Amino acid sequence: MEITITDTNDNFESWLNKEFVTKELKELISNASILIVPFENLRETTNPLLFPIGTEEILRYFKEKLPQEHFIDICITDEDYQEFAFYSDYKRIGNFIITAVAVPIFVTILSSYVYDNYIKEDNSQPQIQIINNSTHTTIDNSTHTTINNPVSKVTEKKFLEPTHVKFSVTVVDTAGTSKNISYEGPASEIDTALKSLKKYEE
Repeated sequence: MEITITDTNDNFESWLNKEFVTKELKELISNASILIVPFENLRETTNPLLFPIGTEEILRYFKEKLPQEHFIDICITDEDYQEFAFYSDYKRIGNFIITAVAVPIFVTILSSYVYDNYIKEDNSQPQIQIINNSTHTTIDNSTHTTINNPVSKVTEKKFLEPTHVKFSVTVVDTAGTSKNISYEGPASEIDTALKSLKKYEE
């Protein structure tokens, strides 16, 4: 598990003034308390602005659970929006920029999202059938045929490596000061990172 906290110059104003943010988009998202922002200029891609696969699902999840006084959106036009599969051991949740006032509700919803989509799956232990190469022989006297039946048994799923997640959150306070909190580690330990976020709530 790795939690990194750094000072940053990123804030809502700096993102809203990016070249790719059109006038119409700026007006639409200027009142957002939570923005999902793209990865910029990744070396392994030709598109300079990309989002992890599943970003739209996260956006819908937040919109369903956010109270009316908070607003979330994606900092990109529909035409420029593109998802990218980041092939690694981590499930990338994304990059966020949020107001300090939105920290408590953001923490609650993100924790719920990670539990519903990753932790719950890790905790489930469905039974699986193991097919043994050995067989036992049954003689069918009615047809005088020999039937070889594979021996099978039901066993518990072996414990696999737990899902790891990766995300970054920039918190902007009312004075315009920003802190970036990034997390890489097991989904089951995300609350440790979210506690770090709560230190900057207003």
